Amino acid sequence: MRPVGFVKRVLHHSGLLALARLRRQRVRGLVLRYHALTEGAGDVTYADPSVCLPIEAFRLQMAFVRRAYNVVSIEAVVRALESGKPLPPRALAITFDDGYADNHRLAFPVLRRLGMTAAVYVSTASLDGGPPLWMAAVRALVLGAQRQVLTLPGMEPLILGPLGRRGPAVRALTRLLVPLSATDRTERLAALTGAAGVDLERELAGAMLTWAQVRELAAAGWTIGAHTATHVNVALAPAAEAEAEIAASRDAIEKAIGQSVVHFAYPNTGGKHRYFDEAATALLRRLGFRSAVTSRPGALRPGADPLALPRIGVSPRLAAVSELATALEIQRLAA
Repeated sequence: MRPVGFVKRVLHHSGLLALARLRRQRVRGLVLRYHALTEGAGDVTYADPSVCLPIEAFRLQMAFVRRAYNVVSIEAVVRALESGKPLPPRALAITFDDGYADNHRLAFPVLRRLGMTAAVYVSTASLDGGPPLWMAAVRALVLGAQRQVLTLPGMEPLILGPLGRRGPAVRALTRLLVPLSATDRTERLAALTGAAGVDLERELAGAMLTWAQVRELAAAGWTIGAHTATHVNVALAPAAEAEAEIAASRDAIEKAIGQSVVHFAYPNTGGKHRYFDEAATALLRRLGFRSAVTSRPGALRPGADPLALPRIGVSPRLAAVSELATALEIQRLAA
């Protein structure tokens, strides 16, 4: 066992972190960030393994959360920040990004049995059989291509490597496509897909939520938030495109569920690209949004900007309950 891991477990199980946390009453709570849940040990085509968590681990984590925290909604978090009133002790909110169908199929039953809800931030253009989420298309394209090299129009050829070991190529192509406009990215992916001979519709069928499932989640008390239409990076996109993407996502959700949509998650595909800034925050405020969550780790504090809320990303590295519990306590102590 690594020394750091041993120390973390000792701190968690001894309760020393919990005792220290009680001295930091200024911290309001925490927000967890999930993406996809999986069944079994195999990877899925539509999401990178770094953002996937086995359902067995999620069940154990949620049982722990139910015992150790007061689960609140994003709306409750925002109301507390707006009013200055405290959240319940040990407040914690649960969120999912992108809108994968497994959020309904796997996460929803677990949370419903425990009497808890979550927020799901939806990239709306891909729902109900729409065009695949572009990051999922990249992954399916790279993993399924029979050739070793892909030639990207206007870019250097991308060496894919052997089948079964193409994770680095997926991430490299994703980073290359992030700064492009939605139209340019779509055109380049279409050209690559045709050249590679991959049937994206078949490979990614059923990956995303349907509108019927979104309505069911909303009726069960889940918060349905906007996440742009096509998962565009709103900090890099031209202002008009960013506004159109955000508004389209908001309007589609409002039409589907008959409720106002005032919560947003900034799309972030990793790497070194910035994905939110003051201009994006100002745009959201002008469009009537009351909160926006980031991928930046940290705990909630009084006075936090509701349009730049931190979250703790739950990756496979934090799958074990002891690892998650320790990470949460560390964030509280560091705040």
